[in-house]
Amino acid sequence: MYDVVIVGAGPAGMTTAIYAERANLKVLLLDKLAPGGQVINTAEVQNYTGMGTINGAELAIKMFEHTQEIGVAFEYGTVTAVGTEDNLKKIICEEGRSYET
Repeated sequence: MYDVVIVGAGPAGMTTAIYAERANLKVLLLDKLAPGGQVINTAEVQNYTGMGTINGAELAIKMFEHTQEIGVAFEYGTVTAVGTEDNLKKIICEEGRSYET
């Protein structure tokens, strides 16, 4: 059981996970592929404050390491359905796992 389940570990998902974890919520970050989303395919990123010029894969690694340093749970999973059951959200994954929040 999690307070927050974030589907997608791109920059927005990882940033959300960091803020939610810092707010003392129990967070799960869920993605079907490697953390980073589309930014991992970007050769040069210049618009992240404090980073200067960095390639997308490096930025994704730094962001993911930050989530792990503060204790965000991460799982691989391909979400096939999200529903409500007994006032809880249930996230169902193709791999046979499900999560509640």
